[in-house]
Parts: sequence; structure tokens; C-alpha cells
Amino acid sequence: MTRGLRTTSVKIRENNVTLSEHCSWAQDPYRRMLGLLNHNSLPETESLLIEPCKQVHTLFMRFEIDVVFLGASNEVLLIRTLKPWRFSPFVWKATRVLELPSGRCTRAGLLAGAHLEFKDA
Repeated sequence: MTRGLRTTSVKIRENNVTLSEHCSWAQDPYRRMLGLLNHNSLPETESLLIEPCKQVHTLFMRFEIDVVFLGASNEVLLIRTLKPWRFSPFVWKATRVLELPSGRCTRAGLLAGAHLEFKDA
């Protein structure tokens, strides 16, 4: 995905399903702003964690993504699928947002209220 970023794997604590094998963290302002804009797609095994973050957009993107809003203890607050050229809701309690390939949350059985675990790759 993006070179030079910290990467981790992401699992759903409740069902022990791996949500993403390679999650890149965007923590500085430039990487948070850039997000997935320089990508043509997002492979099934990859994701991007944007921190801090309470809202995202898909302006100028070429593909649909799943967006997972996480609270301070990595609990899933809200899950949305965003098509290109859309804005997500602003989620006040969110501390970070996980972006995944479209449909990945459904295939993994991720629901609001679940907790995610991040482990260094």
C-alpha cells in the first residue's frame, strides 16, 4: 500500500476474524489528507487507519470503500459504505477511522459495538 507507514493487522475481537492483514496508519496531516486518493483500488487484505479522524470523504476517489468509525477503546461506533464523491457523517465520539475495501465489513461479520484489535505486523 503506502511505503514508510506503520503497518498492523486488524482482527475483530468478538469472532477472531482477520479484517485486514495489512493496515497502514495515516497519522500525520499530509498522510491523513492524502488517504487513498492515489489508489485505483484497495486489495481485499489491505486497509488504511486515519488517526485522529471524525469524518472522511471520497472526493476524487475512483472506487467505493467501507468506513468504520472507532471510539477510544477501538469499539465500532458506525459502519458506512461510501461511493466516490461522498462525505461520511461527522461522528463526534470517533477517534479514528478505518477504511476498507467495499463489502469487507459484511463479509467479515463486523457489526457496530464490536471491538477491533490492532497487532504490529
